[in-house]
Amino acid sequence: MHLPTPIRTLHVLAIAFFAAASSCIAADDVAAFAGLTRRLLAGQAAQVKGELLQGTGGGDRFELENVGKDLVVRGNNANSMAVGLNHYLRYYCKTNISWYANNPVQVPKVLPTLADKVTRSARCENRFFLNYCTFGYTMPWWQWRDWERLIDWMALNGVTMPLAITGQEAIWYKIWSDLGL
Repeated sequence: MHLPTPIRTLHVLAIAFFAAASSCIAADDVAAFAGLTRRLLAGQAAQVKGELLQGTGGGDRFELENVGKDLVVRGNNANSMAVGLNHYLRYYCKTNISWYANNPVQVPKVLPTLADKVTRSARCENRFFLNYCTFGYTMPWWQWRDWERLIDWMALNGVTMPLAITGQEAIWYKIWSDLGL
């Protein structure tokens, strides 16, 4: 089928736009994972690489594989890559990461090598975390470093739906005031 030049040009531009947009999203996921890795692993972060899995057919999943001396963590998004890193740290480095920013992450200087590729998939689509009481304990006094560690911890544990109640009192006040209460 022969398309007129303006339509052909528009078609090519549309394809180029969607290709560019999808590559930006992929780059954002890999960059987010790299940032998490640098924050948690410091000196060993250079031994860990993140890659985006293509065409995973739904649900979150990750793969772990050694390529040369590097650990390659693949996932269909940044959250899946983070869960993959946590799996590796827990089961191969024998370390757990706390959400408390003052607890250091201790990993071997040389990261353990995997015998085979590891592949896992999420069991459910949405993973919820936190409750209304949590925000009243110590969180009011947290600094950015504390929040950043909690956000990293949620990513490592696959949380996709954290409770976010910050500012709800202002909304309640507005509604109740409008109702004359």
